[in-house]
Amino acid sequence: MRTAVRITLWLFIGYLMLSIESPLLTAFHVRMYAPDPALAIVVFSATAIEFFPGLVLAVLLGILRDGFAGGVPIGMHVEIYVLLYLACVALTRRLDYRNVVLITVVVMLGSLLSSVLFFVLSAIFDRDFEQFDLIFRLAIPQALLTAPMGPIVSGLLSFIDDKFGLVEREGGFR
Repeated sequence: MRTAVRITLWLFIGYLMLSIESPLLTAFHVRMYAPDPALAIVVFSATAIEFFPGLVLAVLLGILRDGFAGGVPIGMHVEIYVLLYLACVALTRRLDYRNVVLITVVVMLGSLLSSVLFFVLSAIFDRDFEQFDLIFRLAIPQALLTAPMGPIVSGLLSFIDDKFGLVEREGGFR
Protein backbone atom coordinates (compact mmCIF):
# COMPACT_ATOMS: atom_id res chain seq x y z
CA MET A 1 0.00 0.00 0.00
CA ARG A 2 2.82 2.42 0.85
CA THR A 3 4.52 1.67 -2.44
CA ALA A 4 1.35 2.47 -4.37
CA VAL A 5 1.02 5.77 -2.54
CA ARG A 6 4.68 6.57 -3.23
CA ILE A 7 4.29 5.81 -6.93
CA THR A 8 1.13 7.93 -7.10
CA LEU A 9 2.81 10.88 -5.38
CA TRP A 10 5.94 10.58 -7.50
CA LEU A 11 3.80 10.36 -10.63
CA PHE A 12 1.91 13.46 -9.54
CA ILE A 13 5.20 15.31 -8.94
CA GLY A 14 6.40 14.25 -12.40
CA TYR A 15 3.15 15.44 -13.96
CA LEU A 16 3.33 18.72 -12.07
CA MET A 17 6.93 19.35 -13.13
CA LEU A 18 6.21 18.52 -16.77
CA SER A 19 3.05 20.61 -16.84
CA ILE A 20 4.83 23.64 -15.37
CA GLU A 21 7.86 23.20 -17.59
CA SER A 22 6.03 22.82 -20.89
CA PRO A 23 4.25 26.21 -21.12
CA LEU A 24 7.17 28.11 -19.58
CA LEU A 25 9.64 26.80 -22.13
CA THR A 26 7.24 27.54 -24.98
CA ALA A 27 6.68 31.10 -23.70
CA PHE A 28 10.43 31.75 -23.56
CA HIS A 29 11.08 30.03 -26.93
CA VAL A 30 13.59 27.56 -25.46
CA ARG A 31 11.56 24.38 -25.87
CA MET A 32 14.48 22.48 -27.40
CA TYR A 33 16.62 23.04 -24.30
CA ALA A 34 14.32 21.38 -21.81
CA PRO A 35 15.53 19.51 -18.74
CA ASP A 36 13.79 16.20 -18.20
CA PRO A 37 12.50 15.87 -14.63
CA ALA A 38 10.75 12.59 -15.44
CA LEU A 39 14.10 11.07 -16.38
CA ALA A 40 15.49 12.16 -13.02
CA ILE A 41 12.56 10.45 -11.27
CA VAL A 42 13.23 7.24 -13.20
CA VAL A 43 16.92 7.32 -12.26
CA PHE A 44 16.14 7.97 -8.59
CA SER A 45 13.45 5.27 -8.46
CA ALA A 46 16.04 2.63 -9.35
CA THR A 47 17.67 3.23 -5.96
CA ALA A 48 14.59 3.95 -3.88
CA ILE A 49 11.88 1.38 -4.64
CA GLU A 50 11.58 -2.27 -5.56
CA PHE A 51 12.03 -3.50 -9.12
CA PHE A 52 8.46 -4.06 -10.35
CA PRO A 53 6.92 -0.89 -8.85
CA GLY A 54 9.83 1.08 -10.29
CA LEU A 55 9.22 -0.47 -13.70
CA VAL A 56 5.54 0.48 -13.50
CA LEU A 57 6.55 4.01 -12.53
CA ALA A 58 8.93 4.21 -15.51
CA VAL A 59 6.12 3.13 -17.87
CA LEU A 60 3.66 5.64 -16.42
CA LEU A 61 6.19 8.48 -16.54
CA GLY A 62 6.95 7.54 -20.14
CA ILE A 63 3.25 7.79 -20.98
CA LEU A 64 3.13 11.23 -19.35
CA ARG A 65 6.24 12.38 -21.21
CA ASP A 66 4.80 11.14 -24.50
CA GLY A 67 1.74 13.25 -23.82
CA PHE A 68 3.83 16.38 -23.34
CA ALA A 69 6.19 15.73 -26.25
CA GLY A 70 4.36 16.53 -29.43
CA GLY A 71 5.39 14.93 -32.67
CA VAL A 72 7.01 11.78 -31.33
CA PRO A 73 5.57 8.33 -31.92
CA ILE A 74 3.41 7.07 -29.09
CA GLY A 75 5.43 4.92 -26.73
CA MET A 76 8.81 6.42 -27.58
CA HIS A 77 9.51 7.73 -24.08
CA VAL A 78 7.94 4.66 -22.49
CA GLU A 79 10.53 2.52 -24.22
CA ILE A 80 13.36 4.93 -23.39
CA TYR A 81 12.42 5.18 -19.72
CA VAL A 82 12.02 1.42 -19.32
CA LEU A 83 15.43 0.77 -20.87
CA LEU A 84 16.96 3.56 -18.80
CA TYR A 85 15.36 2.17 -15.64
CA LEU A 86 16.75 -1.30 -16.38
CA ALA A 87 20.22 0.19 -16.93
CA CYS A 88 19.99 2.11 -13.64
CA VAL A 89 18.86 -1.00 -11.75
CA ALA A 90 21.87 -2.84 -13.13
CA LEU A 91 24.08 0.10 -12.12
CA THR A 92 22.74 0.11 -8.55
CA ARG A 93 24.06 -3.40 -8.10
CA ARG A 94 27.58 -2.06 -8.67
CA LEU A 95 27.39 1.53 -7.44
CA ASP A 96 25.41 3.30 -4.75
CA TYR A 97 24.73 6.65 -6.39
CA ARG A 98 22.64 8.24 -3.65
CA ASN A 99 24.89 11.24 -3.12
CA VAL A 100 24.61 14.58 -4.88
CA VAL A 101 27.61 14.28 -7.18
CA LEU A 102 26.98 10.72 -8.32
CA ILE A 103 23.27 11.20 -8.96
CA THR A 104 24.10 14.31 -11.01
CA VAL A 105 26.54 12.31 -13.11
CA VAL A 106 24.15 9.37 -13.50
CA VAL A 107 21.29 11.66 -14.57
CA MET A 108 23.58 13.39 -17.07
CA LEU A 109 24.71 10.05 -18.51
CA GLY A 110 21.09 8.88 -18.50
CA SER A 111 20.14 11.93 -20.52
CA LEU A 112 22.87 11.20 -23.06
CA LEU A 113 21.72 7.57 -23.23
CA SER A 114 18.17 8.82 -23.68
CA SER A 115 19.25 10.89 -26.68
CA VAL A 116 21.02 7.91 -28.24
CA LEU A 117 17.97 5.71 -27.66
CA PHE A 118 15.74 8.43 -29.15
CA PHE A 119 17.96 8.43 -32.24
CA VAL A 120 17.91 4.64 -32.58
CA LEU A 121 14.16 4.31 -32.00
CA SER A 122 13.39 7.19 -34.35
CA ALA A 123 15.51 5.61 -37.06
CA ILE A 124 13.66 2.33 -36.64
CA PHE A 125 10.05 3.37 -36.04
CA ASP A 126 9.55 6.94 -37.31
CA ARG A 127 9.84 6.97 -41.10
CA ASP A 128 9.08 10.71 -41.31
CA PHE A 129 11.79 11.83 -38.89
CA GLU A 130 14.66 13.53 -40.69
CA GLN A 131 16.32 15.69 -38.04
CA PHE A 132 18.88 13.23 -36.76
CA ASP A 133 21.60 15.88 -36.58
CA LEU A 134 19.36 17.92 -34.26
CA ILE A 135 19.32 15.06 -31.74
CA PHE A 136 23.09 15.03 -31.45
CA ARG A 137 23.44 18.84 -31.45
CA LEU A 138 21.02 19.07 -28.52
CA ALA A 139 22.18 15.97 -26.62
CA ILE A 140 24.98 17.60 -24.62
CA PRO A 141 23.14 20.86 -23.77
CA GLN A 142 20.09 18.87 -22.72
CA ALA A 143 22.22 16.53 -20.61
CA LEU A 144 23.87 19.51 -18.90
CA LEU A 145 20.46 21.04 -18.18
CA THR A 146 18.98 17.76 -16.98
CA ALA A 147 21.92 16.87 -14.69
CA PRO A 148 20.97 19.33 -11.89
CA MET A 149 17.47 17.86 -11.91
CA GLY A 150 18.89 14.70 -10.32
CA PRO A 151 19.67 16.14 -6.88
CA ILE A 152 16.66 18.47 -7.00
CA VAL A 153 14.21 15.69 -7.78
CA SER A 154 15.90 13.27 -5.38
CA GLY A 155 15.74 15.77 -2.56
CA LEU A 156 12.11 16.59 -3.32
CA LEU A 157 11.04 12.95 -3.49
CA SER A 158 12.97 12.11 -0.31
CA PHE A 159 11.33 15.06 1.44
CA ILE A 160 7.87 13.89 0.34
CA ASP A 161 8.59 10.34 1.50
CA ASP A 162 9.75 11.62 4.89
CA LYS A 163 6.87 14.08 5.26
CA PHE A 164 4.21 11.47 4.55
CA GLY A 165 6.06 8.72 6.44
CA LEU A 166 6.09 6.46 3.40
CA VAL A 167 9.47 4.87 4.00
CA GLU A 168 11.73 4.09 6.91
CA ARG A 169 15.31 4.71 5.84
CA GLU A 170 18.39 6.69 6.69
CA GLY A 171 17.76 9.45 4.12
CA GLY A 172 17.81 10.14 0.40
CA PHE A 173 21.41 11.20 0.22
CA ARG A 174 24.57 9.92 1.84
